Amino acid sequence: MIIHEDLETLNKLEKVTTEWLKDIGLELNQKKTGKIHTLREFEGKQPGFDFLGFNIRQYKVGKYNSAKNTNGAILHFKTLIKPSKKAIKKHINQIFNIIYQYKGLKQDALTSRLNPIIRGWTNYYKAVASKTTFSRIAHLTGREIIVLKVV
Repeated sequence: MIIHEDLETLNKLEKVTTEWLKDIGLELNQKKTGKIHTLREFEGKQPGFDFLGFNIRQYKVGKYNSAKNTNGAILHFKTLIKPSKKAIKKHINQIFNIIYQYKGLKQDALTSRLNPIIRGWTNYYKAVASKTTFSRIAHLTGREIIVLKVV
């Protein structure tokens, strides 16, 4: 992954990387290689990108919430790293599958099956902006358990 603010520099770095990889007998996979802008739409692609279950994107903000560069100048954007939609969907499906698979168990037994999965997932994503995601998943999980107990 190469991240840079200037498109010309990115193109030069891509050429250098391609040549370096060619020397050791490798090449870039063109299906997986691309240029993506993290702040706005670029070449018809949505801003930001997913990497290892995280979504990395920049959002426009006012001058009081803005990030600053190394010289202290206001950049008018904030970089947020969140769990990706694909990772959230996979986690919710995993939780719901366990709830339905063990719907006949007592609540403490079901909780003991869910806790390691939830704890591992939250530990992986706790270092980034995940509060809203955690709240939403907790709400959906609680609602799903209540529906099962009523039915």
